[in-house]
Amino acid sequence: MRVVTMTWTSTSQRSDSRLEPSRIRLARERRGLSKVALAQVLNITPRALQNYETEGAPVTKAGEIAHALHVAPSFFTLEPIDMIDVEQGYFRARRRATARQLGSARAAASIGVELYTWIAERFRLPQVMVPDFDQHDPEQASSALRAFWGRGHEPLPNLIQLAEAHGIRVLSLPAGAETVDAFSLWLDGVPHVFLATHKTAERSRFDLAHEIGHLVLHSRVPADQGIDATYAKLIEKEADAFASAFLMPRESLLAHSGREPAVPQILHLRSHYKVSAMATTKRLADIGRLSEWNYRQNCVQLSQRGFRTSEPGGIPAERSRVFATVFTSLRGQHISVGQVAADLGILPDELHGLTFGQATYSIDGDRATTHAPRPHLRVVR
Repeated sequence: MRVVTMTWTSTSQRSDSRLEPSRIRLARERRGLSKVALAQVLNITPRALQNYETEGAPVTKAGEIAHALHVAPSFFTLEPIDMIDVEQGYFRARRRATARQLGSARAAASIGVELYTWIAERFRLPQVMVPDFDQHDPEQASSALRAFWGRGHEPLPNLIQLAEAHGIRVLSLPAGAETVDAFSLWLDGVPHVFLATHKTAERSRFDLAHEIGHLVLHSRVPADQGIDATYAKLIEKEADAFASAFLMPRESLLAHSGREPAVPQILHLRSHYKVSAMATTKRLADIGRLSEWNYRQNCVQLSQRGFRTSEPGGIPAERSRVFATVFTSLRGQHISVGQVAADLGILPDELHGLTFGQATYSIDGDRATTHAPRPHLRVVR
């Protein structure tokens, strides 16, 4: 993957006498606060807050509101921001998430989209190469995508970087949105995936493969118009089946496994394919390598050894090549994470949370919200 850096330009700001209302609402949802709760913090009436979110607040309130919502005051002087709707994408573990957690996740995603737009204006990113396999079943689609991406049947490398190399914008979900494990959506022809970071690396790889499945299998599903519960379950099953086949191709797994494999071989296979032991066991059962009885016995043994909720001896967390390239390049030009965050109107810790922790910053050194002179950036190969 080649990322080319371009010229730094400042994000345009509004010159209106009032703060941008859409950003007040987004920042409130990002913090998981109700209108009543924020009104109490600001010592105003709920009606006054409603006016803030529809007509804008006085500019003199910027500092107070920013402090309450953990953003920079400049966040409210930027252009209007479109809030991502939960019906625009596919949310993993959505049933366990409360309305406020979903609101925080979609607000974080909206900021993440702005971050990637900021990056795309300064760096030439890989073009989108995510085909539409809407008429394929999950097994066929997984094989077709591997062929399209030139991956054959062997274990996949770093899945975040593989997705990025084909134009998928992958970000992490910062604190406050942990109940939503992952979600994906298309915006203006560009695929985005957001991943929680509290899971093991193996489970995170499966979540990303699951979301890739949504992107290639369900791009024509009118998510913004809503779908019934039965169809929603079918879509989730298809994405799970795609992820399993994409990470563990049938031909390869058959070649590397014997009949009725026991736990030692299952653990070898999970390390080989970089997936969880439970996902490996289920895939072996799905392709006929395990009887139902042996599948259950292996699951019991794996649970007793801690593999139901964790992944002892697992792989390290995967990281983004895009963010590594971007922030290394910026550091080389003496542009801090704090300056990037200030350009977006957010605080450095929010930027850190959206980038798998790769936007590192010093607590004292990145507090400034003013911009340094804009240097020209070099090409990174």
